[in-house]
Formats: sequence, structure tokens, C-alpha cells
Amino acid sequence: MALPKISVSAIAETKAVHDTINGIKDYQSKNWGIGLNGDTFQPDGFLSFFTQRGLAFSFYVVNNGVSIGTSAAYGANIDVLQHYLSSFQTNEKAQCQSVLSDLQSYKEKFWAIGLNGDTFQPDGFNQFFAERGLPFFPFLRNKGVSIGEQSAYDKNISALQSYISAF
Repeated sequence: MALPKISVSAIAETKAVHDTINGIKDYQSKNWGIGLNGDTFQPDGFLSFFTQRGLAFSFYVVNNGVSIGTSAAYGANIDVLQHYLSSFQTNEKAQCQSVLSDLQSYKEKFWAIGLNGDTFQPDGFNQFFAERGLPFFPFLRNKGVSIGEQSAYDKNISALQSYISAF
């Protein structure tokens, strides 16, 4: 399963997956169709959610003399979502651990973060934090330029650790 490029925070994605699982369980308790609306046979929100993430989807619809799939689709779809979420979170945690390691290394070397120390152009830390909706604190001391405070290293490390613990 290929993971999508993150465009929402892992916190938001975790909530969305849990909400979708709960929605499937609710439909299961009512024996309602999933994948296609049982009355109109139009794609539903479950199918959209899976399709947007490139996940395999099992249909279940029984209405108006049409029967698609079986009730096992509920469990199959929940299993797909649980596997997806586990992979998503593992991947996200690994990326965050790598950035935490980089931040610690930059701190030890007193290197600039947020802007390249030589070119003063934004570095990868900005995008990483921005993709996750996290605040980022720059720090730069070079060629007479002074931006931010040395505490920025620890503030960014703390923000990233809090983010990881939230999902």
C-alpha cells in the first residue's frame, strides 16, 4: 500500500480514520449499504474516503432487487482502515524522529534552522512543520544577521514531541 504525501496532520488523519470506522460500524448496526447509496446508487462518503487515499474498498448494498457484496464488507473495510492508519502513523513517527534527530544535531553544531545560514533561504524544516500545522521557530546567527532565539531548537523539538504523542 502506497502512503499518500501528507497533506493533513497525523492528528487530523487519525481522527478522520476513527470517524470513518465509527461511521461504518453505525451503518453495520443498521445493515445499510456502503460504497453506494442504497436508494440512489450514487457513490457515498465511505467510497470517497477510501478512493482519496488509494485504499481498496469492499461494497455492500442490498436494495431494490440489487445485491452487491456481502455484510463481510463492513469488517473488511474496517480492517483496511486499521492497517492504513497503523502504516500511516508508523511512517509519520519515523519521519518525525528523523527531524528530531536533525534538530538535535543542528543544535549541537549551532547551525541555523528555518533559513539556510549561508543563503538565507528557507530550509526543509519550514515545510516539514508547515505540512503538519505546527509552529516553527527559526534561529540564525551569521554574517551579522540575527533571527530568533537559541531556545528555538528546544521549542521546535518540544512541539514535534508533543505532536507525536498526540496521535
